[in-house]
Amino acid sequence: MSTLTPASVTNALQNLNAEDKSTVERYIELLQQGRGDEFEAEEEEEIVNSVEEIEEEEEEEMPEGATMVKDSPDTFPAMYESGDDGEKAANFKMEASDAKATGDYEKAVQKYTEAICASQPSAMTYSGRADCLLKLKRPCAAIRDCDEALKINPDSAKALRVRGRARRAIGDWESARKDLSASQAIDFDETAMVDLKFVTEKVAEIDKKRVEARLVDEAAKQKRAAEIRRANEEAKARAEEESTSNSMPNMSGGMPGMGGMPGIPAGMGEIFKDPEMMAAMQNPKVMKALQGMMSGGMPDMAKITQLMSDPEVGPVLQKLMGKFAGGMGGMPGMGGMGGMPGMGGNTGGFGGTSSGADDFDDMPDLD
Repeated sequence: MSTLTPASVTNALQNLNAEDKSTVERYIELLQQGRGDEFEAEEEEEIVNSVEEIEEEEEEEMPEGATMVKDSPDTFPAMYESGDDGEKAANFKMEASDAKATGDYEKAVQKYTEAICASQPSAMTYSGRADCLLKLKRPCAAIRDCDEALKINPDSAKALRVRGRARRAIGDWESARKDLSASQAIDFDETAMVDLKFVTEKVAEIDKKRVEARLVDEAAKQKRAAEIRRANEEAKARAEEESTSNSMPNMSGGMPGMGGMPGIPAGMGEIFKDPEMMAAMQNPKVMKALQGMMSGGMPDMAKITQLMSDPEVGPVLQKLMGKFAGGMGGMPGMGGMGGMPGMGGNTGGFGGTSSGADDFDDMPDLD
């Protein structure tokens, strides 16, 4: 039988404590069922599960500066449910206090728990057990007890102090500072100042990082807003340019609606690049006046004279006439006018005769 017995069973037979006895009994049970070969498979599975649990615990990273790993709620001590044996609870609390004084925190937690279960506990009882739990590196259990203590007495300086230290141990800097500051305001403790100073510095580091992150974010938003604003301005400028281009008359073959006025001489197109002229051409009144002036194919001199006195149309006409006079010696079909009636300097054209023209009365009688 020994050749078929796994090494773990042989060892168990040599020292039958409770755990080894369980191992032997399980193996015998499997043998009786003809499933002895499953024993080692179960052991391997248990080992794998244990390794996985250890790895999961190691995966949780502690914040830089933290001193304790968070304990599982499954390990928290019992809480009060019912009971009203005050005398029994008092005895347990005395035993807890004695154990705590000697540094036996495990026993102290046990006695505090018995006191809590025996009768409705006070905030001080919960705070006392929380203090021992923290010394046993069970910070989350300590925080839970402090929470209960503060439900009973929100001004418990000890509960706030212990909870602040427990939160400092697990790296919950901001909550720790809040608790420690509150406890110091109620009951100043010199030793708590060390913890408060430490967590305050940690919170300052966090605040600095937050400010830096916010500045980076705001800079990115401002840059994006500037890009959008610039794109909108460029789009608006292009739209205005296109609108101006579309509303300007096509002067290459004549002014629209002006009786088929022939093309503008070389260099005349430059006048329409003048900002004042471009703006004037956007004025419906000016465009209507120019079109009306040239209606019928020939300039209406009466209209021209009337329009010259108009404060909006007159300056435009003066610029145009100046260019026509200088560039063409007069408008085509207008007798080479060098001026216009009523405008000064009229030497020909409509409303008068050219100084160099022959008088019909002086022509010889061909008969």
